[in-house]
Amino acid sequence: MGEKKYLITKEEAVSGVLAGGAGTFRIFIDGPICGAKNVALLQNTMIAGKSGPIHSHPTEHCMYILSGKGTFKIDGQTMSLVPGTAVFVPPNVDHQTIVNPEGDLDYIIIYAPAGPEQKLREKGAYAFDK
Repeated sequence: MGEKKYLITKEEAVSGVLAGGAGTFRIFIDGPICGAKNVALLQNTMIAGKSGPIHSHPTEHCMYILSGKGTFKIDGQTMSLVPGTAVFVPPNVDHQTIVNPEGDLDYIIIYAPAGPEQKLREKGAYAFDK
């Protein structure tokens, strides 16, 4: 990495296929992009009617829903995802996102500490396969 980056545009974000092939991810902030050591910020778009795989991460993370609707399953609970809602996911807890068939689900995800986004960089659709 050369010069420090403080502002990252959508065009500069690293994009790829989400785990399970359910949509796309864009990594805006992480170590390789701007030198962040403790946090990663992504914008994910899941395709209408798709679901991500049941998976877990060794780091905690949170999601903030920008648009669309879906269902989130975690720790025996099922909750509705709608714009303006946030979800907290503790480390090592299985979870799954399911998108309603009416439209795509667009959301921000933050990993702290960073880490799972590197699996997306490396393996894309197969990042969180068990």
